[in-house]
Amino acid sequence: MGFPFSPSFPPRRPVSSEPPSGVSSPAPKPRGRSPGPFKLALFDLDGTLTRERSAWEYIHRRLGLWEDHAEKFQEAFLRGEIPYRRFCELDARVWKGLKVSEVERILREVPLYGGIDELVATLRSRGIRLGIISSGLSLLSDWVRERYGFDYAVANELGVTDGVLDGRIKIHVRYDRKAKWVKEAKRRFQARKPEILAVGDSAGDIAMFRMAGFSIAFNARSPRLQEVASLSVQSTDLRDLISHLAPYLGPEA
Repeated sequence: MGFPFSPSFPPRRPVSSEPPSGVSSPAPKPRGRSPGPFKLALFDLDGTLTRERSAWEYIHRRLGLWEDHAEKFQEAFLRGEIPYRRFCELDARVWKGLKVSEVERILREVPLYGGIDELVATLRSRGIRLGIISSGLSLLSDWVRERYGFDYAVANELGVTDGVLDGRIKIHVRYDRKAKWVKEAKRRFQARKPEILAVGDSAGDIAMFRMAGFSIAFNARSPRLQEVASLSVQSTDLRDLISHLAPYLGPEA
């Protein structure tokens, strides 16, 4: 499980076209104290580490449950007709009765951006702790945490009874309220703001960016996020972040 429990769920959005590789905007001079060397790196998951903007929508589509089913819940939420919690609950009910093993199998096939191994290895070689803060699915965030060696992951949690999804959901991370989890990560890893790196792609990551000493908008689809970010990068490979981060990494541990 994740930290302190593992949880799942993001607002679903259409996937944008494939970004060009290596395109970035220059980083502005940091305000106040310069960032780094980093002690903690926090990542969004859907659309940041994965090529899919929403693991939830990805599963719906794979099961043939998007059109005429889950899509209408998203539309109602975006029109302001239902609150976020109700949106999540309605979506979770669509999967009631599915075996967890089947959902996990589908999630293993979510396409990831290249270069995760290399980026993680570079950060860990500098003694940096790694975390995932996601409003997506814990079934995915826990798998990514274990596969790539992140120190923790927190997301939203689907209810399970005897290996079967029971239609419930525990909303631990709202898509626009990640600040509380940054605070918890800071406390847990004893990191100060200049020592925190944040990487994300959507407006839901703005609060996380504002609590970090340095932030990267990776393939961002939100002009608001790009305004807040220290740097904006368009790429198909996470290794392209390493050269931008080099001045702030410190010596190898």
